[in-house]
Amino acid sequence: MRNSLIAKSIFFLLLNPLIINSALSKNIDEHLLSTKLEEILNLRKDHLLKDLFLQKSFSQFNKSYKAFREKYKDAKWSIQPVENDQNILLLNIKIISTREINSQAYTLYTKQTVKLETYKNKIKGYKVIEEESILNTKNSPLIVKIISPKKVLTGEKYEVNLIIENPLDNSLTASGMIVLKNEDNINISNDIFGLKPNQSGGLFKYIQAPLNPGFQTISAIITHPEGIYSITKKIKVGL
Repeated sequence: MRNSLIAKSIFFLLLNPLIINSALSKNIDEHLLSTKLEEILNLRKDHLLKDLFLQKSFSQFNKSYKAFREKYKDAKWSIQPVENDQNILLLNIKIISTREINSQAYTLYTKQTVKLETYKNKIKGYKVIEEESILNTKNSPLIVKIISPKKVLTGEKYEVNLIIENPLDNSLTASGMIVLKNEDNINISNDIFGLKPNQSGGLFKYIQAPLNPGFQTISAIITHPEGIYSITKKIKVGL
């Protein structure tokens, strides 16, 4: 009996380092993947991006990435791994950039949570599961607070509020909010929002969630003599 316990103890001691090393290797690989992705994006070594992806997922990523780079040439990326489970990795991504539209400079702030599926330390697939993007006039004193749920139930009616925290004066603002049906057409054009003038203070609207689970993307804009504030937010819809 004693010999059996000793044998089991020796076996555990031999096996345990293998388990620890395997887990450590997995964490290091995932950390290196996110670090390498951040480095390539910030240094604009775009030719190296395909080495991080499997071919099919790279084609999907590269199309949207090129469209983004055409609009935001000086983007700065921060990428941090937050959770991993076998071949699934969650990343928190922050992007800061600038853009000029009709001779006016704008600043972009984007926060995303991205779900990556990996295979042999390469990206097999990815999906944005949380996102909030703010585009506002550069150096504008306009400060807007966003109040909205992160998740709603299917068919639920919910409220999205954009509140100007410190109204600059009694000037009228113009504002509008829509549900985006085609995210590829996101822009700051006033036409799609049907802007309506209102007293300075903010924008409030009830939104109807779809009947099927998934995501709903809301876009809103506030214009003021002191600047423009635009937000796009993805809200999860579940049962």
